[in-house]
Amino acid sequence: MSREKIVKESFGPEDKAKKNYSGKLDGAYGLISMSKRKIIFVTEKGIFRKSYNLVLDLPYEKIKSLQTEGNYTLIIETEDLKHTFESEGLRISTVEIALRELMDQEPS
Repeated sequence: MSREKIVKESFGPEDKAKKNYSGKLDGAYGLISMSKRKIIFVTEKGIFRKSYNLVLDLPYEKIKSLQTEGNYTLIIETEDLKHTFESEGLRISTVEIALRELMDQEPS
């Protein structure tokens, strides 16, 4: 299944990706996608034959805290888990601001 299809199916028909950033989540390379309701992460493996896997599907109401570490790391905490996202060459403040703005919006 393609990454685009996984993202589209994960968000559902009434939601769509608003922001996408490449990087590593808990050490696995892939793409973090943010919608008006949740954040997902799809891993990418392979060079010539790529495979994709949904490893995070997190509604915003489950996020308890966000904090940055250095210039390229964002820590996302829930009640019982802690995820580390490392951006790929993009300052993490850009990712954090985008995520906070989407989390603050009222889902329609």
